Amino acid sequence: MKLSCLRPLAALLLTLGLAACGGKASYDVSGTISGLRNEGLILANGGEDLTVEAGKTSFTFKKRIDYGTEYNITFKQQPAHMTCGISGGSGSAGHYINISAAVTCLQNRYTVGGTISGLTVDGLVLINGSTITTVAKDATTFTMTDTVAYGDTYGISVSETQPKGLLCSVQPGTGGGTMGEANVTTVKIVCNPA
Repeated sequence: MKLSCLRPLAALLLTLGLAACGGKASYDVSGTISGLRNEGLILANGGEDLTVEAGKTSFTFKKRIDYGTEYNITFKQQPAHMTCGISGGSGSAGHYINISAAVTCLQNRYTVGGTISGLTVDGLVLINGSTITTVAKDATTFTMTDTVAYGDTYGISVSETQPKGLLCSVQPGTGGGTMGEANVTTVKIVCNPA
């Protein structure tokens, strides 16, 4: 018999053994965490709250629960500038040997865009890092095709290959910055006859 098949059997025998002695098996409500870079995460389970510090890779609630008790790990508060999700966060104690939920956190991401004037032909290509966005003629607004994470820098530039007969440029002071907690819509592109 494989070891993986023996684990559930061992848990069942332990539970039955404790029950025969008049005791109940109890379980930690715990799990793993990935990507938690910011403070502010608070998990909840059955009226108990657990504050988790930035950088932690695991968590365990203080209160253990008895065999057969339902658990439901939820988010009382998301960390600053991040959104977390959870898998395996609910069930009944004893169904598995360990209660091990998985919390995954990602930095919030936002779009970068703005306005365009004078674009009378096709061929405008905008660049932000490795992201390239092509803008059609007569467009008056644009949004870059990829998002930027909160706290990361962005810098919009115009490709060296200009639209035919035009010279387009990003207006000073509008094309770069550090991403905040909202979409950027203030980049200004102006195209003039070359």
